[in-house]
Amino acid sequence: MDIPRYLVIRQALETKINNGILKPGSRVPSESEISIEFAVSRMTARRALVDLDNAGLIARSPGKGSFVKTKLDKPTLISVPSPSLNFSDSSTVTLKVLDLKETPSDQRLQQDFLKANEFSMIKGVFLYNNDVSPERLQYVYVLPEYYSAFIKQKFSKISPEGYLEWSLPSDTVSKNIQAVSLSASEIHYLEDFEKNDHASLLIKERRITNKKVTSVIYNYYLREDFIIGDW
Repeated sequence: MDIPRYLVIRQALETKINNGILKPGSRVPSESEISIEFAVSRMTARRALVDLDNAGLIARSPGKGSFVKTKLDKPTLISVPSPSLNFSDSSTVTLKVLDLKETPSDQRLQQDFLKANEFSMIKGVFLYNNDVSPERLQYVYVLPEYYSAFIKQKFSKISPEGYLEWSLPSDTVSKNIQAVSLSASEIHYLEDFEKNDHASLLIKERRITNKKVTSVIYNYYLREDFIIGDW
């Protein structure tokens, strides 16, 4: 089944925002302009804009239009550990496979993958430790038609991200960063993590190849030694 038109429009505008074509503070095309450009109804155009608004990418002002959200007056720099693509040159970072199976999608992932209906995917859950301290909890969702061998990997020498890039290099990796509280499903995997009631930094990645979303990754950073300062 074809991807809903409002999701196509949302992805097109989100790509322009991420690539800097639509800069912070600049006006986003109106419902009328979108309906003409994409040959859709204004209702469909409005739904795409509402979706971008809910994602925190734009701000809508009644009577004035929609604008790309600007940075905070005092922006901060958050430094997180650089993901290791392989472990052959690191004696401190280790990876533990907590779950790896084929499973049906839910509504959230249907939106992430820009699909209208339920589909089958491979889900992996991984825990990264730096020495003995948990550093990152990672959920990886991939489409089996692109990464059929993902479920067979041991990930003893290469990380999931490293395998994805090696198997099918992405054209674009869009990222969304937000502060979240760990839910019961995350805490379930962190029984021995003494700070599991604290907030976590979530970085969501969407990998796109040939204009298709092939994988989505949720990285929950667990350590508290982030660097906060000016950009």
